[in-house]
Amino acid sequence: MHSSVAREGRQKQLYDNGGSRLVAGCVPVDKKGRRILLVESTKNDGEWVLPKGGWENDESQEEAAARETWEEAGVIGKIVSNLGEFEHKMNKRTGVPESIFIFFEMEVERIEEHYPEKKKRARRWFSFEDAKQIVSKKVMRKALEQCSLSRG
Repeated sequence: MHSSVAREGRQKQLYDNGGSRLVAGCVPVDKKGRRILLVESTKNDGEWVLPKGGWENDESQEEAAARETWEEAGVIGKIVSNLGEFEHKMNKRTGVPESIFIFFEMEVERIEEHYPEKKKRARRWFSFEDAKQIVSKKVMRKALEQCSLSRG
């Protein structure tokens, strides 16, 4: 059962030993159509991103990634592979990343009309090639490069 309300706050947020925030997300894939589902950023108008968010202490990495993909995109699917960990925003003084992103490939099984962040952000399918061009965050481009669609 999926919640109709998005989790908020960072009380349960996980950090690694160096203080980096742990973030989990998915690359939602339509293999037949060779498409990727992106969501609009809530921070930067017109910016398209992969669904992702804080990994919390009461869930696995995969559960966090699936939950965030549900909350932000209304997607239900099957996680098929771990695409890796990607460091984001290195602190030049300490050499510690602000965040570590863990991305999974998710085969989309269903897209629901009603989901927690429907009123906060748009969602849209992009061809794999367009998604690689549109996504501006380096960690997200790296995740896209690791997904099955990058191998033909």
